[in-house]
Amino acid sequence: MPEPNRLTVDFTQESEVLQVLARPPLLTSQDFAWDGIYLQQHRQPAWETPEYAHTRHMLMVHEADCEVQSERVLDGRRQSEVLSSPQVVLVPATVQHQAVWDREGSFTLLFLEPDHLAQVAYEAVNVDRIELIPQFATPDPLIYQIGQALKSEITSNGVGSRLFVDSLTTALSIHLLRSYSTWQQPLQEYRGLSQRKLQQAIDYINDHLDQELSLAAIARELDMSQYYFARLFKQSMGISPYQYVLQQRIERAKVWLKSSALSMSAIAHRVGFADQSQFTVQFRKFTGITPRAYRERL
Repeated sequence: MPEPNRLTVDFTQESEVLQVLARPPLLTSQDFAWDGIYLQQHRQPAWETPEYAHTRHMLMVHEADCEVQSERVLDGRRQSEVLSSPQVVLVPATVQHQAVWDREGSFTLLFLEPDHLAQVAYEAVNVDRIELIPQFATPDPLIYQIGQALKSEITSNGVGSRLFVDSLTTALSIHLLRSYSTWQQPLQEYRGLSQRKLQQAIDYINDHLDQELSLAAIARELDMSQYYFARLFKQSMGISPYQYVLQQRIERAKVWLKSSALSMSAIAHRVGFADQSQFTVQFRKFTGITPRAYRERL
C-alpha cells in the first residue's frame, strides 16, 4: 500500500502520465502487447515534477538531441546532473523520485515489470528476492542501445518479432541484475545445450516457423528457463534464438520462391512474417536483395 499523500503512478495510463509530466508520450508500445516491458518516447518542456513513485521499475534513457541541466531527488538523495546521451537514470518500483530540468529535451522511458525481473533473477541465480539500486544519471551504452532497438520496433511497426523483444528484455534484465542490483556474485555459467535439447529446440522452431514464436514458448518446450535457454542456445549455435529463427525463415522463403508461384504476401505469412513489408526488410538484410529480385534471378 502506498503511504498516505504519496503519489504512485502507472505510466501505461495517459491520465496518470499527465499527473507528472506536461505532455503525453509521442510514442508507446501499448498496442504491441510486449511481455514484461513497456516503452514510451517523450519530448517534454522545461518542467518540475511532483514527488512520485512508479508501479514498475523505470529507466529514463536520455536522447542525443541536447544537454539538459537537471536536479533530481532519488530515494531521499539530491543530485545535480547534466543529462546527455547515453546517460540512464534508474528508478526502481515504489522508490520516491522528483526532478526538475531547465530546457526542452527528448527521452525514452523503459518500464520493466517487477515480477518479470524477479522471475529472471530466480532463473539466473535461484534466489527469491533481489533489489535494484537507484541510480542517478550514469552513462550506459548497452541500455541506450536496447532502448533504441525497442523504439525501432515500434517505429517500424514490429519489423522484428516477439522473440526479438523477448531477447532484448531478457538481456536488459540480466544487465540490471549484474550492474545495478544487490546481487554481487557471478551468474552461473554452462557450456551449451545437450545434443538432445538442441535438436529438440531446432525441431520446435522449424515446426512453428509460420507462427509468432516467443522465447518463453521455446524454453517451456525444453523445460528450461528463458534465461538459460537463450544463453545455452547461443553457446551451442553461435547465434541467438532470434537470429536462428530469422535465418530459418529466410531459408524456407527461398524454397517457396524457387518452387512456387505464390505471391510475396502469401510466402511472408507461410514463413512467419507479419506482412510482406517485414518479409522484404529481413530478406534484404540476409541476402542483399529483395525477395522479388531473388525470384527473378532464378
